[in-house]
Amino acid sequence: MTLYEEVRAALREMEFHPKKSRGQNFLIHENVIESIVRMLDLDRADQVLEIGPGLGFLTRRLLERAGKVWAVEVDDALVERLRQSEFSSASKFHLIHGDILEVSLEQILPKTKLKLVGNLPYSISTPVLFRIFDWREHFSTLVLMVQKEVADRIASGPGTKDYGTLSIWCQVHGRITDKINVSPEAFFPRPKVRSTVLKIELFAEPLVGAGEMANLRGLVRAAFGQRRKTLSNTMTSWLKRERFEIDHFLVAQGIDPKRRGETLTIDDFVKLSHAIGQSDLLTSEN
Repeated sequence: MTLYEEVRAALREMEFHPKKSRGQNFLIHENVIESIVRMLDLDRADQVLEIGPGLGFLTRRLLERAGKVWAVEVDDALVERLRQSEFSSASKFHLIHGDILEVSLEQILPKTKLKLVGNLPYSISTPVLFRIFDWREHFSTLVLMVQKEVADRIASGPGTKDYGTLSIWCQVHGRITDKINVSPEAFFPRPKVRSTVLKIELFAEPLVGAGEMANLRGLVRAAFGQRRKTLSNTMTSWLKRERFEIDHFLVAQGIDPKRRGETLTIDDFVKLSHAIGQSDLLTSEN
């Protein structure tokens, strides 16, 4: 039986109608599933967190190769289906019924690092990504399927229309080491958009220290909040300082105050975040 046939049979048996609002498009292409498993590079020592296992077809492959699999699923009907699956009683399988944006993974996951895999619906992909980075100490590798538009934003560089907050945050935490494009024909039901699978290897530590993350967050928000304004203007508004102070600070860092925030490289953002922390520009209001 092909994956397409398995999906159709399962949905008929469950009398289940996929919800567009939850991005319930089930992967039916064997080669894409194999590519995802290849990207994860699993062995028996690995533990995996899967976001949105759905009908469990990728989960089944993960369990064949990994030591343990933790799966987070929000849909009641899909959770019940997973509980009735052939692998539900396996000691290496742990099913978590909940919303990935709300569950307390810190209380559930083991202390060792896991590899994370998931198909992120467009409507929640950005908040899920930011939450993953908040939990980054739990993970070593991310293999994520996202809408191509989101993947372009993650991978984009300075001066491009896609370069923004998501680009900075992802590239401060890790680097993209592999990707594949996925056509709508690889899913049932077929979505109207193209998808991309990205492999992101997380750095041992983010490029910005924990004590400077708030500085980076404020800087990025200022830089991309009003793209048409110069860095001098946006930082003056954010830090509530006189223009000459900001200009002097930027020149001291080797950055032209007239540049726009979208032209700054990752290294520029890292350097400025550190320098802001070392300066007297911050106040309790910032």
